Amino acid sequence: MKPYPIGELSPYVHIIVRWCSKEQFVYDREPNETWTLFIPESGEFRYEIGSHRGTATFGDLVLCPPGVLMEREVIHPLTFLAVYFDWYAEGGRKIESEHELTPHAVGKCALQDTQRLFSSNEYLKKVIKQKDPASVYRRNFLLQDLWQLYAWETRSAAQDKIRQPIDTLMRQAESLLRESSASPVNMKSISGELGLSAVQFTRRFKAAYGVTPSDYVTSLRLSRARTLLAETKLTLEQIALQCGYENGLYLSRIFSRKMNVSPSQYRKAHFV
Repeated sequence: MKPYPIGELSPYVHIIVRWCSKEQFVYDREPNETWTLFIPESGEFRYEIGSHRGTATFGDLVLCPPGVLMEREVIHPLTFLAVYFDWYAEGGRKIESEHELTPHAVGKCALQDTQRLFSSNEYLKKVIKQKDPASVYRRNFLLQDLWQLYAWETRSAAQDKIRQPIDTLMRQAESLLRESSASPVNMKSISGELGLSAVQFTRRFKAAYGVTPSDYVTSLRLSRARTLLAETKLTLEQIALQCGYENGLYLSRIFSRKMNVSPSQYRKAHFV
C-alpha cells in the first residue's frame, strides 16, 4: 500500500465541536466513523490509540483513524476543538488507514510553530457553526494548512537530524532552561555551568533546537501563561510571577507581541 504525503491530502470537515474547561470525558473510550482530531487549547489529557499513547496539551494535535478506539482521560481541565473529517487523495480516493499516511501522524503530532497553530485555531472557531459554502471551504483549508505545517516541520526536522549529530550538552542545557523557566533566568550563569561562552551557547542551542535559548524560555513561559489564563482567575501580576516575569505589564507586552492577542482577550475567549 503506497503512502500519501499528508500535506497533499484534501480533508473534508463534517463537524467541529469546542469543549471548554472539560474536567472529564463523557466517554473515556470511543471509536468514530471518520478521522478524529483533537486540538488542545489549554489543559492536558492522556490518550491511547492502538499502540500510540501519551499525553497532549497546547501545541499538540492528536489524531485517531476511523474505526479505531480512542481511549482518553483528562489530567488538567481541558479546552479543545474536536474535528471530525474525511481525507481524500488525488482522484477522490478515500484514505482510511494510518499506513496510507506519510509522515506518520496517528497519535500525537507536536507542532513547533505554536503561533500559527493558535491563529489557525482561532479562525476555525469562527466557522464552527457556519454552513455556507465559503465557511465550508475555509474549514477544509485551515485543516489542510495545519497538516501541511506538520509535514513541513517533520521533513525539516529529519533533514536537520541527518546534518547534525546529537548534542548531549544541549540536551542538558534544555533541561536546565526548562527547570528554571518559572524564575528569572541568568543565561550567562547557565552557559558558564556548561563550560561555554554566551555566544557558543546560543549558537549550539539554536543548531540543536532551531531557536535561541531566550526564545525557548519565552515559549515555555507563554505556554504556562496560556494555561493559567485559561484555567485560573489569577491576576496578570500573579501569573507573571509564576512564569518568571517581573510584572504583569511586561508579560502583557511579550504575550501580545508573540500571540497577536492580549492576555485579557485570550482569557475572555476561554471563559465562554
